[in-house]
Order: sequence, then structure tokens, then C-alpha cells
Amino acid sequence: MNNWTSRLLWTIYIALLAVLLPHTAWAFGQFEPPGWQWLGWVAAIAFEGAIAALTWRLKQRIEEVPNRGRWQVRFSRRYCNVYAVGLLVAIGVSSLANWSHAVEYGFHFAAFTAYHMPPLLYSLTFGAILPVCSLLFAHILADTTAADQEENEELKAANVTIRELRQEVRVVSARADLAEQRFRAIGDLAILLTGEDKRQRILAARQQWPQLPAASVAVIADASRSYVSEVLSAPEPVAET
Repeated sequence: MNNWTSRLLWTIYIALLAVLLPHTAWAFGQFEPPGWQWLGWVAAIAFEGAIAALTWRLKQRIEEVPNRGRWQVRFSRRYCNVYAVGLLVAIGVSSLANWSHAVEYGFHFAAFTAYHMPPLLYSLTFGAILPVCSLLFAHILADTTAADQEENEELKAANVTIRELRQEVRVVSARADLAEQRFRAIGDLAILLTGEDKRQRILAARQQWPQLPAASVAVIADASRSYVSEVLSAPEPVAET
């Protein structure tokens, strides 16, 4: 909802409250002694102001609930709150005041008489029904698309975070696999270099460090230099003498 539309709707709503104000003031003034009827206007202004404030708060509450999930849950979160209860009570009092005014000063329309409509329908239509519009305006004025847009932005940010975390997990997992492979290779080499078979130790040292001289291989394999030379030069296994 753009700013122009919101201002127009609020102007219409304030005009509705202004229409209801004299009727509410008249109803409150009936309970004041002669000469004090002006207190009815004070009470009416405060009362209609309370309706506007409660409508504003209920509007904000409606906007906070996104348009998703089951409608029962959305309805409960939007309308089952203290603002809605307060607005209903205020609307009830305002409806009664306007209905009383319609009964007190209303005249029967020819259309109602011609079609034999009950006077109660007339009073409800042109009196009590007006304040009910306040409850409808709370929903009309609410911009629920803003809550959806905000939630979508949060969802996008959450998805980005999830993708980044998944990428980090993959990198860590790859590093862990590489470290495990190296650990296994070192473990296998350690087993070969510490085994009982000297020939196996010599061949393992040569395979791991092909550039080492025979003297270094002999130290690593704990064997004599002559036996290392025989093993490295012989195509078949040779037993040490």
C-alpha cells in the first residue's frame, strides 16, 4: 500500500469517526445534568479517539503476521489480542449510542413502510452498523504485504547463510578426508618401516624417499649397507647372511 492510498483511507476513516462523534456525544450527554451536556462531547471525543488508537494498534498487529500458514492460525494471531477486544468493546458502546440516536430521531422511510420492513432494521442499518466499519478499517488499513516482504528478505538472508555454512562444511570435510588419507599413509609407512622383515623396510624406505642414498636407507631400515645394496639391486628377494 503506497503512501497516497494510506492517507486517503485514513482520511475516510477519520471522516467516519467524525460522523459518529455527534451521535456518541448526544448519548453520553443524556447522562449529564442540565447545563453539563458539554461533558458528553468531551467523553465522545475521548471515546472515538480511543477507537482510532485501538484501530491503529490492531492494524499494526495485523501487519506483523505474514500471509502464510493455516488461516485459523493467522486469524488467531491477528484478532485474538487485547487490541481487538478493546476495539470490540468500544464499537459495542458506539453502536449502542448511534442506534439509540437513530431510534430517538429517526423517521420511517416510505420504502420501509411500503415493503413492511421492521423499524429495527432501519435503526440498525443507519445507526448501529456505522461503528462496525471501524473493525473493518483495521484490516483495510493494514499493509500485510510489508510483513511478507520483510519475511522474504529474512528468508533470503537465511538461505545465503545456509549456503555459506554448507560450503564451509564441504571444505572442512574435504580437509578432514585429506588429513585422514595422509594419516593412513603415514600409518602404513610406519608399519612397513618398523616391521620384522628387513627387506620390506628397505623397499618401503626406497619407495617413500627414492632420492636417498643407500647409506641413509640402511640407517632408516636398520640394516647393513651391503644388504641394502643387494636388496635394491636384486630383482628377486634376497635373504640376509
